[in-house]
Amino acid sequence: MIALVSELSGANIACVIALLVLLKISYESLFSPLKDFPGPFVAKYTDIWRSVVAASGQVDKTNLRWHRTYGTAVRIGPNTISISDPNLIRTIYATKTNWLKSDMYRPNDVLIHGQRISNLFNTQDVAWHNKFMKPIRGLWTMTKVLEVEPLVDETLNKFVSKLGDKFSNGTKSNICPMDEWLGYFAWDVTANISFGRHYGFIDQEKDVDNLITDSTKGLYYFAAISQIPWADYLLDKNPLVRIGPKPTLTGVAYTFDVVGAYQQELARRGDKPGRAAHYLDRYIAIKEDSAARGADLAVDDTQVVNWLMLNILAGGDTTSATMRAVVYFLSKAPAARARLQAELDAARLPLPAQWRDASKLPYLDAVVREAMRHLPGLAMVLERVVPEGGLMLPDGRLVPAGTKVGINPAVTNHDAEVFGENVDEFDPGRWLKRDDESEDGFAARLRRMKDVVEFTFGGGNRMCLGRNMAQLEIYKLFATLYSLYDIKLVNPDHQWKIHNAWFIYQWDMPMTIEPRQRV
Repeated sequence: MIALVSELSGANIACVIALLVLLKISYESLFSPLKDFPGPFVAKYTDIWRSVVAASGQVDKTNLRWHRTYGTAVRIGPNTISISDPNLIRTIYATKTNWLKSDMYRPNDVLIHGQRISNLFNTQDVAWHNKFMKPIRGLWTMTKVLEVEPLVDETLNKFVSKLGDKFSNGTKSNICPMDEWLGYFAWDVTANISFGRHYGFIDQEKDVDNLITDSTKGLYYFAAISQIPWADYLLDKNPLVRIGPKPTLTGVAYTFDVVGAYQQELARRGDKPGRAAHYLDRYIAIKEDSAARGADLAVDDTQVVNWLMLNILAGGDTTSATMRAVVYFLSKAPAARARLQAELDAARLPLPAQWRDASKLPYLDAVVREAMRHLPGLAMVLERVVPEGGLMLPDGRLVPAGTKVGINPAVTNHDAEVFGENVDEFDPGRWLKRDDESEDGFAARLRRMKDVVEFTFGGGNRMCLGRNMAQLEIYKLFATLYSLYDIKLVNPDHQWKIHNAWFIYQWDMPMTIEPRQRV
């Protein structure tokens, strides 16, 4: 009898599950307000499908293929639409807007001692974000960023010297894993401008304390779980047994240690913050000023860490992704590399190159922008929630309020109307004036391309705060590096490996580095 009841119960449960699945399929196919938006079949019924795509590391290529198949608005989940129209960037990511970030960003929270801590990157609370961004926005203008240029020079000198000593004889035994070394440089620059000290990657020639490895694991987790954020409660944020990588936890713990040690050092010396150029000193000065004035904005060590995490979350990974792209694509395009080096030779820049000089070189600018266009460092849909009133698309379709929508920079960066028919090729020449083009026509075309590519840094008031710093590092690096060295793939036909995990990760870049005579 017990066995029979058990069998009946099991059968009933199976019937209930089957009925629920049937109802779900029927609703999404026949009654959902998004039923007329085309997209992959499975995506209509579950977000798990796009999570699987994200976990594959090829979501940028997949999103692009979907849009080329289904059009400008693709249903990629039961309640999610991906947009490919560059004209809608300013609408969805406007500066003064009630388009809130979706819950896809929540897995980026850190769980410390049972407390879930959001950060300025992922918070959905606009008022909280604006309140705590206001004191530091002015510190990230290019004028203020240039004050830390000597710290960038310090790291850059260390980097090019190490490359020269270790790899520049070009023998087989000294092949450079360029992907690793560009990561070391990007992360050590981030540490130096943030804390006034290096992590030690360049000096020790390795991933110190697994900081890069742990960050990468965290983003691999985030990319997949951000598509089904409810799963994060079962994995990383469950109160019993936490499963999987701990997004940003290593970076947060490291930064708390640095903040505490720096304040102890100031107290021991009897110094006040405000003398050093790095951002830790600047943020401690804000904290002390806030306490002294009894300001409404209460700044404690947690908030200082929160500010610094904006550097750490993106400073190493996104910048190194663009750096790797530049080196790899130039290795695949010897004519472009030769043209860049001719420009650098003609400029005869003092080394390490200074921003004031490097930023004026048109072909260097074209190379960097084209690498960023062709393979943006951030290449997933940046989700927002459609506000009350809905989103009316240019073709007359209405996306209802409450729907999650977003744009992937990797998709808009391959828009043929903006960038020309050869969008799938690496072509720095697209950023230069054509012979048959008027000055006004070129200026308008260039401005349009720049607006679209700079969406790689996000949009509106959630745009990446460190974009000026990233530009400074990248332009200085390549103006210096290609003045000093010839950098080539060991085998010109070799193909690197890429995994998109929100940020782009590239590896397997064996290269030779040979000293060159500056003409």
